[in-house]
Amino acid sequence: MNAFDFSNAANDSTKNFRLEAFSFTFDFGLNIFFDDMGDLRDIIGDTEIEFWQVEGLREDTYMNVDNFKDLETAIELIMEGHFQEDLDLFLALKNEGYVKNLEDAQEWHDENQFCEDMSDYDFGHYLIHELSCIEIPEALQGYVDYEAYGRDAKINDFVTIGNFIYSNH
Repeated sequence: MNAFDFSNAANDSTKNFRLEAFSFTFDFGLNIFFDDMGDLRDIIGDTEIEFWQVEGLREDTYMNVDNFKDLETAIELIMEGHFQEDLDLFLALKNEGYVKNLEDAQEWHDENQFCEDMSDYDFGHYLIHELSCIEIPEALQGYVDYEAYGRDAKINDFVTIGNFIYSNH
């Protein structure tokens, strides 16, 4: 069985497993626990499993995954130097339904990120004054409800996930 076949077999959503990652002073390891060892045997057949440790990764880096493709992507993200906040954000994008898998999360983030999260008031002020989304005569600027404008914009045209505001179009 090659890695592709293994990944396809392991992506069967009827197989229940739990992944546990650990680190002992810059050593990194993965434990995979199957609810039913028969599931593991069905997936790997007579394939040999090689266990290894990768040195130099961050301690206390965790990510819950529900299939082996996401596991592979999570390991790649960690190896690329992403921090826990990035992993949490990418997982939130998947869980919120903006992407189907972790592989697409970074690209979606890069394409749709509008700005860092801020209060409704600050966001309304930012849209009006920094981006000039609406031209407001100077005499009327004191009457603008920036908080309501920012809140409405977040509801209609943007979405807040983690510490970022994303374009919703």
